[in-house]
Amino acid sequence: MFSKDERLLFAYTYMQFQQKDLLLDFWQDAYIRSMARFIAIVKSRRVGWSFICSLKGLIKAMDPDRVGYTKQFVSYNEEDALEKISYAKQFYDSMPNCDAKKKLITDNKSMLCFQDKNGITQSRLISIPCRPPRGKGGDISLDEFAIYNAKMQKLVYDAALPVISRGGTIEMGSSPLGKIGQFYDILTDKDTYDYERYNIPWWFCRDLCVDVPTAVKVAPGLSTVERVETFGTKIIRQIFQNNDYDTFRQEYECDFIDSSESYIPLDLIYANTPGKRDGDLDLSACEKMTDEEYWEYNRSIDFQTYKELDLAILNYDPEKHGQTLYLGYDVGREHDATAIFIMGRLPDGKKRDFARIELRNQPFQVQQDTILKAFRELPIYRGRMDATGIGKPVYESLHSTLGDRLEGVVFTPEEKEIMAIDVKRGLEQREFLLSNDKEFHRQIHSIKRSSTGGKYFRYDAERNEKGHADSFWAWALANSAISQTDKKNDNFYAQRRFKRTQLMNQQIAPEDRIEELVKINPKQELDAKMIDLQNSKVVKDFGESAVIKKGKSLRQINHGFGYDRAGESW
Repeated sequence: MFSKDERLLFAYTYMQFQQKDLLLDFWQDAYIRSMARFIAIVKSRRVGWSFICSLKGLIKAMDPDRVGYTKQFVSYNEEDALEKISYAKQFYDSMPNCDAKKKLITDNKSMLCFQDKNGITQSRLISIPCRPPRGKGGDISLDEFAIYNAKMQKLVYDAALPVISRGGTIEMGSSPLGKIGQFYDILTDKDTYDYERYNIPWWFCRDLCVDVPTAVKVAPGLSTVERVETFGTKIIRQIFQNNDYDTFRQEYECDFIDSSESYIPLDLIYANTPGKRDGDLDLSACEKMTDEEYWEYNRSIDFQTYKELDLAILNYDPEKHGQTLYLGYDVGREHDATAIFIMGRLPDGKKRDFARIELRNQPFQVQQDTILKAFRELPIYRGRMDATGIGKPVYESLHSTLGDRLEGVVFTPEEKEIMAIDVKRGLEQREFLLSNDKEFHRQIHSIKRSSTGGKYFRYDAERNEKGHADSFWAWALANSAISQTDKKNDNFYAQRRFKRTQLMNQQIAPEDRIEELVKINPKQELDAKMIDLQNSKVVKDFGESAVIKKGKSLRQINHGFGYDRAGESW
């Protein structure tokens, strides 16, 4: 089989990416050459972990002396899982047709399968969302392992160890997310866990750093501000400018920040995310599934929001996304992204994520056109938007067209506290169905509550007033649009209609239902309900015309029985 140097030579000789020769960072070379059984990588965002992880898997699958090889990529969600196979397929397609290239016999979104040189066995690359890997042997790659909830971390890790018991490796790579969980333990507890560890900050990547060799030597001795000013590319400087200090250190400099400072803990987020909740995974059923069945089973649990309005409009399904939609709009221009969040209200009362659209550096006219199109093409009943500062003229312009369907909100400390408390209370009561979106989860988790010394707390994720968690505030605005609508409808007649619908939908005979209600409720509270139930029995036995409804005149009642005038044919 390939030696560690032959692995790297094979990649540089036979493979390209986007029709260009491979150009890897120094740490990526080291990772491909590593023969360690256990590898843990704490990394900056956007340094190319998915890219290099896929490349290493394909190199090992192409090894002519390696037979029956399997590598399973376990990713945070379906979108990330598909990315691994997409990268591997691009590397494979870039190879020339020669003896070094094994025949591809299965090519789908979740798996690539190659015919080994012996003509008998097959080597496979399999990608699954965040679920325990199957017992196929071979290598396991755990992507963004720190973001899995605590229970899923244990399930996945405990399942991965037996998979490699007859040969294989466990590789985990993730940016940090709090000083909790198994990933944090593995990275920090060197006595218990025998891992080869990598620390990959942003200045290890040539796309983020202007001088990687010098930065590797000098940057660790500088402050974060000095590092960014000295070695950061334009994009990393912009990211630092639009981020708070602690979040930047965690996301790009591999520092584990105490997650107890977050207002909304990860466990609460996961408890409202299909696919992350306790009980979403039936392990015994999974063992009996084929790879294709297992993949479809995973897809049936979690979901993703639409990131583009046109896709949301094209794929909107009232039964799936909710008959009525609600919109939140957080205005941004230069430093902050404009965030538009749309959620649906399902028949059971759950609030389901539908679309999360972020617009960066877009003129206000483009933003207004997007909002108007959303209201025009989708059944959005109500929206709320930021009408603070630059948002005020935008709101006034939109309100002139949409009227009271769109409400402006001034982001005072009181208003932000109300919205933040409402979403947390909703999460605690399991009112939401959140998309399995790690970026959005990070934004929710980034919100911190701090005392201002005044009447209200401060809820923010950044140094400026609204923070960088733009989608969080758009989500909170959409949620408040639902809350405001509920308050308006929260009256006697709405409650009566709701209770009546509940009773009528029960599969119990009306007379039995009345007896049951009499037993459990005071008589004075049942009068209206009993009349309705008795009427339903009359309708069942004698027809609609036999029911005398409140507000009917004698003439109307007689007409219902077929008599035009009182006294005729009596």
